[in-house]
Amino acid sequence: MSVVDVIDQGRSGDVSYILRSNGVATVEMNRPPDNFFDFQLIRSLAETYEQLDVGAVCRVIVLCAEGKNFCAGANFTDRSTGTATVREFGILELYEQGARLFRTALPVVAAVQGAAIGGGLGVACSADFRV
Repeated sequence: MSVVDVIDQGRSGDVSYILRSNGVATVEMNRPPDNFFDFQLIRSLAETYEQLDVGAVCRVIVLCAEGKNFCAGANFTDRSTGTATVREFGILELYEQGARLFRTALPVVAAVQGAAIGGGLGVACSADFRV
């Protein structure tokens, strides 16, 4: 049995990734328990995908989420954290960031647990495969 080493890891906002020597990158949304998304989360996912898409090391992205739900939809009411919500940036800007997810040349596998509601289902469907 061979050891698969971590060769790179990082974080962009509430998205973290680990790239292993076998070419598998695990990208995780870190907003438990429901992983509601907003403009920043989708932008962070797109930035992470683009970073992993450069070079020949990464062969596949596995998208997962911390918590009981994969992504329970858009965050329209988060006034407590001071983060920008979907309403503050507008739908067009959100869709532009979402379109960046589809431009990734690497295959993406979404490991979906719990709910994937509304736009969360869209995030799951942006992957090439879902389990």
